[in-house]
Amino acid sequence: MRTASTSAQVKTLKDFFLQKAKSCVHEPSGMLKHRFVTPSYDVVAGADDKSEVSDRSTTGHYLQMYDWDACFFAQASIKAGIEGLAADVVANFLSLQEGNGHVPRTVSPSRIWDNGDQCKPFLAQTLLFAIENSKTKTEIDNRHLEGLDCFLKYFDGNKHESGLYSWRNVLESGVDDNLALLYPLEAAKGENEDIANFPDGRLLAADLNAYLVAEFRSMVKLCRLAGNEKMGATYEAKASALCGKIDELLWSQEAAMYFNYDPKTKQHCKLRAWTGLCPVIMGTTNADRMHLVIEKNIMSSDHFFRAAGISSVAASEPLYNNAKRGLYGRVICSNWQGPMWVLPNALVVRALLREKMTAEAQKIAERVVSTLASGLDSHNTLFENYHADTKEPLFAPQFMSWNSLTLEMLAILE
Repeated sequence: MRTASTSAQVKTLKDFFLQKAKSCVHEPSGMLKHRFVTPSYDVVAGADDKSEVSDRSTTGHYLQMYDWDACFFAQASIKAGIEGLAADVVANFLSLQEGNGHVPRTVSPSRIWDNGDQCKPFLAQTLLFAIENSKTKTEIDNRHLEGLDCFLKYFDGNKHESGLYSWRNVLESGVDDNLALLYPLEAAKGENEDIANFPDGRLLAADLNAYLVAEFRSMVKLCRLAGNEKMGATYEAKASALCGKIDELLWSQEAAMYFNYDPKTKQHCKLRAWTGLCPVIMGTTNADRMHLVIEKNIMSSDHFFRAAGISSVAASEPLYNNAKRGLYGRVICSNWQGPMWVLPNALVVRALLREKMTAEAQKIAERVVSTLASGLDSHNTLFENYHADTKEPLFAPQFMSWNSLTLEMLAILE
């Protein structure tokens, strides 16, 4: 970071973000009545809408609008000088809401992809983020609240009697081949006759439940802004109750982190994946557990703290790998079994700053910025993920999406 050449690379990286981010934003088209965004830059949105297989599966170009990609890009876009985008993104998703509250997670001008998958719970958080950080004024009224309330109630369809929630499947979670959801039954072929039965749809997931706490808390603030104290009180109670359930069922004192829980076997899925850090990332737990997770896992070079930043699976795991792509059943998909992705790193940095752990936040930011700057210098593009140990760019060139959250890391280093 301190050499002249590296400083030049970092400046180039920042300029690249500010220039290319705008090409991810598209004018209203088809059933998307507001501005929308694609994770890939310099592409034609929806160009593969009539294809049987999307470009993401072949070239690694993402031509649709994805739920959390769009939400986090909308948050980061404020630093890129793009105003008002968060409200447009949320409006697009809610405009496609069904009567039961279902909101699709992948949309294009003329098509809905990934049918049946629910949009991840980041809509209220994104709207609130824009209100608190943007120069553009966003008015909140009961129409927003009604749509968001209906959206969040849809998740109750996957609510276990314990009070915790599960994903519909690993692909809905967005962490496409997350070992903590699939749980490595394939590794026990000689001992387990049930190897084809992936448990992803029944596991009580640390990430989903933490996201929902953050979403409920954002709803409380949005309700207060809209003057709906009754709904706000309901969501405050929901957030508090869910925090308690996360700590009760998902915490492992031995590992000093959270694990997904299988209600069928009544056991933790003891595999260190970044999704198990989410209760700390989203601030759902107490200070003692939070600092224990940070010290014993996040900042531990034995587990998550690697040369490129925070790895998606701990290096201590036997199944840790940095392959370009992974497998879920017969489906080739993005690999979250080791590579460094900017999103978990950016969220961890936010959490560390919230806890006043600035030095730790800067250490992670330095590694991520260095990785992206070097990759841009050698390949003239950004990628979806990077080798956690060698920093080598892996899959999906022209990937902007939540990579744009690097602008936040650049800000704390500057």
